[in-house]
Amino acid sequence: MIGDLRARGRSGRCGLAVLAAVALAAGAALGREARPAPGQAAGQEPVQGRAVVVQVPGDASWTDTGFEVAAGDLVAFEAEGAITLQKGNPEAECGPEGYDLQTLQQPLSGRKLGALIGKVVIGVTLLVDEETKEERREESAVVFFVGSKGSVEMPARGRLFLGINETVIGDNAGAFRVIVTAPPPKPPVPGP
Repeated sequence: MIGDLRARGRSGRCGLAVLAAVALAAGAALGREARPAPGQAAGQEPVQGRAVVVQVPGDASWTDTGFEVAAGDLVAFEAEGAITLQKGNPEAECGPEGYDLQTLQQPLSGRKLGALIGKVVIGVTLLVDEETKEERREESAVVFFVGSKGSVEMPARGRLFLGINETVIGDNAGAFRVIVTAPPPKPPVPGP
């Protein structure tokens, strides 16, 4: 069984590195769209202050935390739960630290497959094909490792999302429950 997952990691997932970049840039080229957050993001349970509990499904590309962050903000994460990276394969289960395997098709290289990761979306551009009227979304984002527990200094200003370190997510199941605690928003700086 685990051989199936490892073989898939070498063959089925070792497509062009461009595919991973396109999946990241599109937000969900190979999976579901990121979860919108009007006021409060889907999958959140409110807790005290600037903290939320976010459910991060294993089969969703990205989940919106509902937080706008500033570069340098220290955001704390505490995650629990498990996902499976291959439905029906009990040996392909992992926690927020990930499964001890790396592939070419991961949003964050150098980290374990299936690990809990985050990204700060700096900007989004919507492109429309003049002939087909097909819309394509491109993002500028910075991706970083989260794991089970710790604090991360935000690498940029923008919207904070959580996800799974994998781009082929259609055969995943389960979810991580993550408590995200961010500092209060900074007041705007008065102009000259």
